[in-house]
Amino acid sequence: MRQAIIKNNNDHSPKLRIVKESRPAENDQLQLVNTAWNFAYTALWNTVQFSLKEIEKAKQQIAAWLQSENKEKTFIAFCERVLLARQYVNKNSGRYIPLPSVWLDSNNKLGFAGTQKWYDNMKNIRESLPAYKTEIRALAEAMLEISKEPSADNYRYWRTYFMDHHKPGLLNLFQTAAIQQLYN
Repeated sequence: MRQAIIKNNNDHSPKLRIVKESRPAENDQLQLVNTAWNFAYTALWNTVQFSLKEIEKAKQQIAAWLQSENKEKTFIAFCERVLLARQYVNKNSGRYIPLPSVWLDSNNKLGFAGTQKWYDNMKNIRESLPAYKTEIRALAEAMLEISKEPSADNYRYWRTYFMDHHKPGLLNLFQTAAIQQLYN
């Protein structure tokens, strides 16, 4: 957003007004990529400081993953797959997530690409059990909403949702990711 000084003909004192610029579709794509990066970073590498080069490479790889007709649906799937990887690493000692540029590389079958099988399996189970792992879908949707409309109302809604569903771990991850999204 940029500000411009406008003079009123009747009043010689300067007036400020905010001039809103329209956001083209490519900015929407960039916003989703940044949100996806902030979410993946928070979920998988929250205590690590990466170089700008590493972050840019990771964002380029995320942009490639998010290429589709339905970008929002693809974004939600991306976030769910990140959460599946997080759950896997947290439940299996000795497992770790390598550098983002390595993990997000489409040729790395032990990285993000390898989560496709887990995601497909989860979707198949949801056909029989619709409530299966709905909490991770909810977190992905929460991040999409925070990205599109970063409002206090959205934040409070999703905070309450995770509290009401007794998901303190996902609540903490949501809060940290929302802060990362809003203030990074």
